[in-house]
Amino acid sequence: MKTIAIIGLGNRGSLYARHLKKHGAKIVALCEKNPELLKNVQKKCDVPEENCFTSDVEFFTKGRLADGIVIATQDRDHYGHCLSAIDLGYDILCEKPVSPIYEQCVEIDRKVKEKGVLMMVCHVLRYSKYFDKIKQIIDSGVIGDVVGVTQIENVGYWHFAHSYVRGNWRREDETGPSILAKCCHDLDMIYYLTQKNAISVASTGSRKVFLPENKPEDSPKYCLDGCPHAKTCPYHVSKIYLKPTRYTLPLMIVNKRLITQKGNASMKDFKEALKTSPYGRCVYDCDNDVIENQTVQLKLEDGVNATLTMTAFSNMSYRHTRISGTKGEILGNDISGKFKVNVFAGKRKKVKFGLSNLLSHLGGDIEMCKEFIELLETKKPSKRASLMSETMESHVNAFAAEESRKTGKTIDIAEFLEQQ
Repeated sequence: MKTIAIIGLGNRGSLYARHLKKHGAKIVALCEKNPELLKNVQKKCDVPEENCFTSDVEFFTKGRLADGIVIATQDRDHYGHCLSAIDLGYDILCEKPVSPIYEQCVEIDRKVKEKGVLMMVCHVLRYSKYFDKIKQIIDSGVIGDVVGVTQIENVGYWHFAHSYVRGNWRREDETGPSILAKCCHDLDMIYYLTQKNAISVASTGSRKVFLPENKPEDSPKYCLDGCPHAKTCPYHVSKIYLKPTRYTLPLMIVNKRLITQKGNASMKDFKEALKTSPYGRCVYDCDNDVIENQTVQLKLEDGVNATLTMTAFSNMSYRHTRISGTKGEILGNDISGKFKVNVFAGKRKKVKFGLSNLLSHLGGDIEMCKEFIELLETKKPSKRASLMSETMESHVNAFAAEESRKTGKTIDIAEFLEQQ
């Protein structure tokens, strides 16, 4: 049985703990600065008291405590935690993005190669049933050579308000740009599905809605302080968290723990926390600055073109995909349970992939955790694994997209890398 340590026990870290334990790994060490969240996962995973830490310094000073480590802390903490883990010889599963700073990504990649450890990055879409099936169709050759990819990331108005206006990923200087934090998944999928590197990147983006000037004069700072627009505002916390729709219900379930910072919070705890929590603020009175809508155009090797669009303003949270091949096309989205394959000189068919484990990226989280255990056992990464060396492609393209958005120029990737 392989042993695993986890640092960071927010939504992602606690989820990975559950999946890893369920599929045969033993969680033997934990680090989380919130004592209540730490205690909650410690109890569920039966981790010894001496291997539970609230200080990352004490955690790493203890030495190597397991075969592998999961790093699920905040984005700007990954760099230091990765370097410490590499120095101790851990094989690593790191939450994405690896770092919002290019130079730190390069340093981590260099250290991984130098020390000879294995590092997987949590690009879980590679393991989701939807993209796994699409990849199989592409590799079968039935649609010929891929010539174009269109990927649309519909974040969902309620999801964007939670994570990128009120939440942890609202400010570029604290985490990173939204095209990296949210869409490095999608940029990775463009590379994974085509196996083509980017030659140039161009991007435009904007902020229009979540701005102080759009706040009604009679609105309080916190929604639950008697906002007169509670019935009409789609972002009021009562709609998103306390009286959720079928679209926002999963968000409420997952984030009750995050917002209250309690492992087993009640609805009373939840409502009370929203009165003063950053997540209870009026969306027009937050300190957010990340982009709401962005389009990225990529010129890939061998004449392949790709486009990624991210938008905050969709009713549901889902991804839409179009793959254009020389002999056919694939059309679909990841919440319908099926996608279309149209072969130009052949039959059209619908491929079913199922909608189980919606809260776990359509099974992607589970499959990735199983593969990390296999990696620890065999030291042989699968073809689906997003190793650190491969992860550099998606991250570089996100950094180039931001450079393009800010300068208005098309970024030549070779020149961009030379200038870094």
